[in-house]
Amino acid sequence: MNEVVKLSEKDLDEFYHLYLYAFNNQDSEERRAFFDNRYKHSQAYGIHHRNKLSSGMLSIPFQINFHGVTYKMNGIGDVMSYPEFGGHGAITDLMRQAFADMRDDGVSLSYLAPFSYDFYRRFGYEEVFDRAIYQIKNTDLPRVKLSEERGTFIRLPLADAIALIDEVYENNEQSRNGGVKRDPWWWNYLCLKHPQWQVGVYLEDDKNASGYVIYEPSGDTFKIQELMYTNQLSYQYLQRFICQHESMFAKFEYANGDPKGYPDVMANPDTVDVRIRPYMMARIIDLQKFVADYPFMQKVKTVRLAVKDELIPQNNGIWRLKVNVNRTNFEKLSNNEQNMADIHLNVQNLTKAFMGYRQLDYLKRTGAITGSLDSIHNLGNALHSESPMLWDYF
Repeated sequence: MNEVVKLSEKDLDEFYHLYLYAFNNQDSEERRAFFDNRYKHSQAYGIHHRNKLSSGMLSIPFQINFHGVTYKMNGIGDVMSYPEFGGHGAITDLMRQAFADMRDDGVSLSYLAPFSYDFYRRFGYEEVFDRAIYQIKNTDLPRVKLSEERGTFIRLPLADAIALIDEVYENNEQSRNGGVKRDPWWWNYLCLKHPQWQVGVYLEDDKNASGYVIYEPSGDTFKIQELMYTNQLSYQYLQRFICQHESMFAKFEYANGDPKGYPDVMANPDTVDVRIRPYMMARIIDLQKFVADYPFMQKVKTVRLAVKDELIPQNNGIWRLKVNVNRTNFEKLSNNEQNMADIHLNVQNLTKAFMGYRQLDYLKRTGAITGSLDSIHNLGNALHSESPMLWDYF
């Protein structure tokens, strides 16, 4: 077993050089600026071999908004080893230590961006976030008519736009299905990492923003990173602003955190190419805390869940759940998940179901979980079924 240690600011240079080598990145002033910012706001872990850092990982503390409930979530990033030290269980040991510390800190969830989905499933993570990638030629852009002319549209660098758009993001429905609550340091990090990002902001009353688009020019492509609006008029103004770039770019692309795909918003839907792409993964860290705080949509008659979690033993076992109008009761009955229960599932499928990525009846039909249909319908009807959405990356 490898000895995992918590790193500090004195270890930053050594961690940074491991990061450059492991991900084949080139050093630059811009890269060092956003990397230092992320490191200083994270808990860094490392494993040493002969007094030199051989493996490392960041655990980045965030809060997320899940249908009005604020959960603590740690994002995992920069999971890495020098090639000669790979295959010795370093990542497993780093993950176990990070999970233990997250539980001590009251963290309910963890997200990560995988290099391999299959690899991170071994640590209890599961695909939960997808994206819809839209691509359209400039000649196929729609002609947008405003229902009325009102307010002002301005264009700003991201750093100058944050004060205007932060509230629009925070209160938008699209950021409340598991999205990150962006602290000032994270907004600053986005500016450091993406200096080319620009923002078009619609001010409906000439002072307060009611919609914005974050975008960047990339060769002959106008790339939209984020699009948030609060009403029909702000949506129309943002559409018109985007389409006004038709003479400057041959193609337009939008990576949408809402994975459903809406080609029908176009007059001719077949002019837009829509691809659904896997994005990021999630896992439940503290099952008891997560379920106790969960915003159930209706009552749940008593149901016993047999949960299997090979990395976090505190989640493993038989749990009894009952949800009344004003209270959620969730308690462990046994540490053996093979005992009698109404529904048997692992932590990955439980995460998918509770976060709305897949419904319990679908998981039952595909053989991912087992259990009685009555129990599955009883619990499934109380879970949120809207697709989780994530606009950030770490």
